[in-house]
Amino acid sequence: MKRFLPAALLGLLLVLLAATLSPAGRAHVEAIGLLIDVWSLGRETGREAGPPPATIAYEGPGGEGRQADVYCDPRARPRARLLLAHGLVEAGKDDSRLRALGRIFARHRFLVVVPDFPGMRALRVGREDIEEVGAAIAAARRLEGCPPAAGTGAGGRTEIPLPTGVVGFSYSAGPVILALGRPGAARQEDFAVLFGGYADLEDVVRFLTTGRHHDRGEDYGGEALPEGRWIVLQANAGSLAEPADREALAAIGRLRRADPGADISALSASLGPAGKNVLALFANTDPARFDDLFRRADPAVRATLDALSPSKSLAQPLPADLYLLHGRSDAIVPYTESLKLQRSVRTHGRVRLALLGGFRHARPQSEAGAAGWVAALRHPADSARILEVLAGILARRAEP
Repeated sequence: MKRFLPAALLGLLLVLLAATLSPAGRAHVEAIGLLIDVWSLGRETGREAGPPPATIAYEGPGGEGRQADVYCDPRARPRARLLLAHGLVEAGKDDSRLRALGRIFARHRFLVVVPDFPGMRALRVGREDIEEVGAAIAAARRLEGCPPAAGTGAGGRTEIPLPTGVVGFSYSAGPVILALGRPGAARQEDFAVLFGGYADLEDVVRFLTTGRHHDRGEDYGGEALPEGRWIVLQANAGSLAEPADREALAAIGRLRRADPGADISALSASLGPAGKNVLALFANTDPARFDDLFRRADPAVRATLDALSPSKSLAQPLPADLYLLHGRSDAIVPYTESLKLQRSVRTHGRVRLALLGGFRHARPQSEAGAAGWVAALRHPADSARILEVLAGILARRAEP
């Protein structure tokens, strides 16, 4: 029996080697490498270092000048485009996680475009965000390869037939899916990835203010980010008609974000009736009062939230496939929003959902400096779900 053991081990080694060298085997090895990189986000591993990205200029929806960073490997022709849309983050396209993702996907033959959205970077939300994302997608489609140098324009090129993926994080998930839902905006080979996305912003406000969220008649509790209500108040202040109310509510949001106990009595007293109703909605913590307070809120604020909610405003079915990822412990957007989005979104493609226990709000939970492969092994169920999504994304690339 012992004399057959070396031959059996050699045979097993050859089988594993053949599997690894096959197209399917290589694809899975590549996806595993990408998985480890994803688990490494937020940890300085040294792999994120590299030359600065090129910068392109393009026209915004009203002809304004806009910029985007472009990450790609100049030694290899890209096989797909990937646009990363930042959410309500003051760093915008310069967020360290976006920079790391740009370099990671560029190593896998993606032409990665990371635009700067002025409104979102200023922590403001509005219907114009849908147009901003749409203009960035159009600019990305005109890129065929790596820009030769910083400052390269994207305005005069014709569209190049490569698959295009758009990734939305948190708030930007709504504008991403609504921009792709415009006539002619998406093609059958395209796809969207929404991490920590939402179906209805009214329910996000409900969660941030009361800690409650609903799905199919069931009521759930959760830990909401304490400053989340004030971030969303500041972001929506611009929807009010009265300039003085807009300025006062934005100031209240900034103050309470920095210090939950900050004195806002003078600012509150300066508000008109519409402003007071909006402040009452965002200051409330009682789930039983939410619906009534929301009905009393300024109609312009409610209309903005509805216009940015895919479950209420997606005009036509998406031709693209949709990947939804959501952390079960998300303290800003409850995971039930992705469950509702999976059921409510209309698409001609496929919708895949991955709920993740090891993630909070669009990022891995702290692993105390652990390497990416260690985090991946600590969360095997999450890793399997993410691996399936990543393999699907890699498979979207055009053939060499």
